Amino acid sequence: MWQKLIDEKLLAPISSWSDEWYKGLADGTIATLATGAWMPANFVSGVEGASGDWRAAALPQWEKGAEVSSENGGSSLAVMKAGKNKDLAYAFNEYANHSDGVQTRIKAGAFPATTADLTSATFLDTAFPYFGGQKANEIFARSASQVPDGWSYLPYQVYANSIFNDSVGKAYVSDTTLADGLKAWQKAAVDYGTDQGFDVNK
Repeated sequence: MWQKLIDEKLLAPISSWSDEWYKGLADGTIATLATGAWMPANFVSGVEGASGDWRAAALPQWEKGAEVSSENGGSSLAVMKAGKNKDLAYAFNEYANHSDGVQTRIKAGAFPATTADLTSATFLDTAFPYFGGQKANEIFARSASQVPDGWSYLPYQVYANSIFNDSVGKAYVSDTTLADGLKAWQKAAVDYGTDQGFDVNK
């Protein structure tokens, strides 16, 4: 499916998070964006002129009838071993992830990782003025529940992301097929993980 989009030049050749990208989201040059559930806050702050034009939808599926999703992004908070204020840092982590801070973050546009919030009527019934009053959290929460068991980022995901353009990215700017680009990316990621001492499931 994605190769067809490339071949028919239906994908915008625009770098994400660039000024041109924001302009495209605002003026309709970019009509669809497959991204994470954290995006609404970015629409509100960065694409204000398109308020009311966008809607949330479930991701397209590779297999007919399937309901599978994935992760895209995410955040983490940690206490460093060498930190000078570990107790204070831990207290903030607890506040931000387990107590009143969760609601503060949700109100500011963050997407929760807490099951209680993902299933709460307050969260699910929230209407998004930006999306024309759509209850977008219903779609986002359902999608979050459809991530396959066992899915996780690589322990060296930052490196894997850094070589994406060297392999998969070539499918967008050359005669390399997407399938070949993905195979090259997988091989490079497996080789790197093995060299770093990880047991890599090939």
